Amino acid sequence: MIDLMEKLLTFHRGLLQLAQQKTEAIKKSDIHALQQMMAKEQKYVMAIRQLESERMSLLSHLPEEDRTVRRYAEQLEETERTKLLRLAGDLSETIARLKEQNELNMQLLQQSLQFIHFTLDLMIPNEQDVTYDPKRTDELPPRSSFEAKT
Repeated sequence: MIDLMEKLLTFHRGLLQLAQQKTEAIKKSDIHALQQMMAKEQKYVMAIRQLESERMSLLSHLPEEDRTVRRYAEQLEETERTKLLRLAGDLSETIARLKEQNELNMQLLQQSLQFIHFTLDLMIPNEQDVTYDPKRTDELPPRSSFEAKT
């Protein structure tokens, strides 16, 4: 289990590093770099899924509600328990940081999309022209009967 947790931690740290690199690529609008990073990210995710599957099979002897690292660690000697719980804490912290970094990347991408839409709206003229069109069928607003000279 300790080896599995070390591998999981290594892969999650790799994902965190990729997420930080993606932030820089998003800021620079480097699409090619983003595509490469996403391909690497997929490999990390597949490896993590495999390791997570192995972890769950190691815990399969426990009742379903007790299939946690903490419950598993209770069965180990003190030194192994300490190491496993430290790894679990590091993994939780890394996952939390990864989540924050991914949220930042999502916000940056949304801002980029908003800027693109804004720019397109400025470049593409609005279909409703305010100029005279003799084929126009809608009615003009009623003209006021009050005319004042100032």
